[in-house]
Amino acid sequence: MQNKIFISYSRRELGFVDDLVGDLEEKKYDVWLDYRVLIPGSPWAEQIDKGLKEADTVLLVVSKASLASEFVALEWRHFLETKKRVILLIFEAVDIPAELEKYEWVDFRGNYQAGLNELFSQLTHPIQEEHPVPESGFKAPAVVWGTIVFSAIVAFLSLNTLWTIFIPFLLIPLPYQIFKRSFDFMRVQAALLAMPFAITLSYLVLGNTLYGQLLSLHIETSDPVLTSWLTALSSGLILGVWGWILLALLRSPAMLRWGRPEATPPKFKNPYKPNINTPEPTPFFIEHAFEDRVVAEELKSVLKKYGHPEAENVHDAKAVLVVISRFNAETSAVPAKQVVFPVMVQENAKISSTLSKVQWIDFRPGVRGLDAIAQLLPNPRELLKALGMRPVSSLSVYPPMVTTLYYFILVLSVIFVGAILDYVFFTDILSILDPESYNLIVGGLVAGALLFGSLSFFMIRSLLTRTGLFSRSLLIFGGIIAQGSLMAGLTAVDKAVYHAALDAGIDVPPTFIAFGDLIFIGGVVMLIIVFTKNRLDLKRWFPSKN
Repeated sequence: MQNKIFISYSRRELGFVDDLVGDLEEKKYDVWLDYRVLIPGSPWAEQIDKGLKEADTVLLVVSKASLASEFVALEWRHFLETKKRVILLIFEAVDIPAELEKYEWVDFRGNYQAGLNELFSQLTHPIQEEHPVPESGFKAPAVVWGTIVFSAIVAFLSLNTLWTIFIPFLLIPLPYQIFKRSFDFMRVQAALLAMPFAITLSYLVLGNTLYGQLLSLHIETSDPVLTSWLTALSSGLILGVWGWILLALLRSPAMLRWGRPEATPPKFKNPYKPNINTPEPTPFFIEHAFEDRVVAEELKSVLKKYGHPEAENVHDAKAVLVVISRFNAETSAVPAKQVVFPVMVQENAKISSTLSKVQWIDFRPGVRGLDAIAQLLPNPRELLKALGMRPVSSLSVYPPMVTTLYYFILVLSVIFVGAILDYVFFTDILSILDPESYNLIVGGLVAGALLFGSLSFFMIRSLLTRTGLFSRSLLIFGGIIAQGSLMAGLTAVDKAVYHAALDAGIDVPPTFIAFGDLIFIGGVVMLIIVFTKNRLDLKRWFPSKN
């Protein structure tokens, strides 16, 4: 039985490959997979050549993307030239190059476990295929079809939140995008999580949900505001829970294997856990921009804790760690003479040619595993396995707390602006006002919406780029407080209009009486999360200031 396996694939099938390799390793196969075995600090091209030469079997994941890749073609042609074994793993049925048509194959398009069992059997007992490689026809796991149907139901229910714009904008095309394996998981997740709350607000804003009558809710209390609240919450939970079930389906193993990288959440897995308390001392130097000082100082502290001495300058160091961000993408180290570790904490499209050829450590989804770096600094062969980060390629990814803040600000903005538009143009409550009061209130609300939207735009831009006015934690939270004040103003306007209507003997429903309270509760919960669980995310992310 061959034990050394090389995986040749396209990054578009990353989720499938990640699960496959985990299952192969459980069966004690020695698997070469780039992001599991590449050694940080070493040129990746040379390591791939070495992996090709040492393996005796290649598993070629067949898809449109892999067969269109020049790098994948070089890999499987190498095995053909050296007369090594090739097994085709059919992820998509596509036209196969004539050179590959005679080789063994396993169909993974339907049932993953059945395909896996067949692969294990063929690895142990090679066979002569009786049927040609499938080159046409579409198959998908049953879970995929079920998720498509379920997402269509959720897309229909999202019409309850039409006034938010972004929730139906993301969810209505989702069934087709799931079929095509291409959707932005993080944005869809934000929409699904926000859906119950948006439906609750829909009831408070519109006086009913679009499909609320289907629920046959008859909640009666002596307090009409409490009745409205309870009915709204019930509608939001009953309808919104469909979105949460869909989110669970999108996170299921079958869907994570199905989707492209952008359709899956960042995944951490640590198959190797080093236990090296006294590694060989290795002189190190950390190159970084002043703005990345927090990450650099934290890394330096951990390296020193494990006995590594800090070199006086970059040329005296045996290991050089280069913190890469929008503020730095260069190194003065010499990779031919030193081990250079690019440590990426933020995307930088202008990374130097020297660093682009060296395998990096990816900390874009968050700084983690610093102890593993310190323990394996003298011998980083197992470093990527210890850090356990599935690559995110060129996707825009951020630390969890940064992502949470981004979507919190975005959702607040969409709800606030959408609510004002609905309040002004689609409700009758303002019709009780005299023309002068009407113009004054409508002008103020529209100005508030513009101010809120502009504030959110600059806050989000500063948060994601780490530049600009709001690139400090205190200012970003100051901006959120300013948003809360604008929301409180909207609530105050609504209360005044509501009571004016009551005084005039006109029976109109309150629209935003509880709006500010609901957002206030959400803001408090957000602050608790920030300052109790993920405060380090923000401390490392926001740039140091002179």
